[in-house]
Amino acid sequence: MKALILIIGDDPILLRTRAELLRDWQITTVSSRDAEEALRLRPYDLVILSQTVQETQARSLIAQALELDPNPRILAIRSGDDRQLGSPTYQVDLNNPGGLRSAVARILDYEQHPLHAEVLTTRALP
Repeated sequence: MKALILIIGDDPILLRTRAELLRDWQITTVSSRDAEEALRLRPYDLVILSQTVQETQARSLIAQALELDPNPRILAIRSGDDRQLGSPTYQVDLNNPGGLRSAVARILDYEQHPLHAEVLTTRALP
């Protein structure tokens, strides 16, 4: 069965682009205002928070994911050093379409130690 991935963001074009890049998995996309309900409706193998989600909302969604699952896999994307989500930083060049796919594959394949919020540092997207 394909991994279930929830992508949360507030830019519909960016959501569609990321969903297309990750089409090898089962993708659901939602806006940040609909994310709490989406998280409650079903368990996801990976939750991706786009850099378009406000920092306070991202923190709240990470906390909710932790309440629902003690070992969630969360990938929070940010542009530069503008957000502090209290987690380690994982750097990948999202200008390279393969960068996000590779990071997602690594996170989903890594089973020895559950991953908590990893943060992708990206270059600002146009």
